[in-house]
Amino acid sequence: MNKIKKIYIVGLLILGVSLFNIEPPSTLEAQDIPELHMLIFQGDIFLPASTSKTSSLDGFQLDAKINGDIVASVNIGDNLTGRYSGLEIGPNLDLEGENITFWIGDQQAVQVAIFGPLTPSGSYCKGCTWSLPISRVLNLNFSSVPQPTPTPAPASVLPTFLTGSIIFGSVLSAPDGVNTMQAYIGDQLVGIGEVSGATFSITIDPGTEIFVGKKVTFVIEGYESKTDYIFQEDEFKTDIKLFFPQYIPPTSTPTPIPAATAIPSTPEPTRTPTPVPQPTATYTATPTPTPIVLSTSSGSSDSQIILEDSDTGGCNSRGGGAASLSLIVLSAAPLYLLNRRRRKS
Repeated sequence: MNKIKKIYIVGLLILGVSLFNIEPPSTLEAQDIPELHMLIFQGDIFLPASTSKTSSLDGFQLDAKINGDIVASVNIGDNLTGRYSGLEIGPNLDLEGENITFWIGDQQAVQVAIFGPLTPSGSYCKGCTWSLPISRVLNLNFSSVPQPTPTPAPASVLPTFLTGSIIFGSVLSAPDGVNTMQAYIGDQLVGIGEVSGATFSITIDPGTEIFVGKKVTFVIEGYESKTDYIFQEDEFKTDIKLFFPQYIPPTSTPTPIPAATAIPSTPEPTRTPTPVPQPTATYTATPTPTPIVLSTSSGSSDSQIILEDSDTGGCNSRGGGAASLSLIVLSAAPLYLLNRRRRKS
């Protein structure tokens, strides 16, 4: 029974403490509903002499400014052509009640808005309840398409001179025969220096201020340094240490001797025999020989010996007509004598 009483008393005490720590309902409601002082604008974009929204400004950035400072930005035409939406301004307690101007580049819209809740007359309502963001539709008129802002040319900077030591792997020197090094910012060559044994010197001269604060890397024989340098103009440093990976000399490859190329022989042209003209046989007519008659007489009978003669000599010619005749007569003499003997007998 005593245990039950003790448990009952402890329960009453816990309940009393709990009721004592509960806050009033008004306090709870104030904490559960936080105030979010924001404005969200949307609307169409117009140019002069146009009664409908224009797409000429699609892609341009619309800026909301308070006291010359940009407090919100959005791109025109992201969701609908010729229209902006989702331009959120706030929360910023210090700027509540100030005027908001709208800009595209160097062009200001005709309309001006107030950062905060409004009275029925359109003025700022200071102290009005502003628990949730307020959405407003505000069409904006611009006088012309803004001109692009010219990009100023970067200013020139003075070069920087660096010198120090070189380490290749575990060797406190550059490779034998190496005497130059290059410096790069990204892919831009910004300096060429000298290497002599374990020391180097180089001038970094990128030319313009856009390289200030950029990382400079150093390259020797195709090896990039593990250490780098952040470029600052007009510096003179003599304690720079550059560490490179272990250098492996290139393997010399013997130059192959080109094999002799066989020159194709040109075949001799086939010789065509030149025909030799054959002499044309000419037929010469042989003249008819003139017969020579030798007469012999013996008693009552006469006999004649007929010999042929030719003016041209014929086949028995030995040179001329008279000589041939003499030879013929001499040749016929034996016949003549023989004929006479026969007659005598």
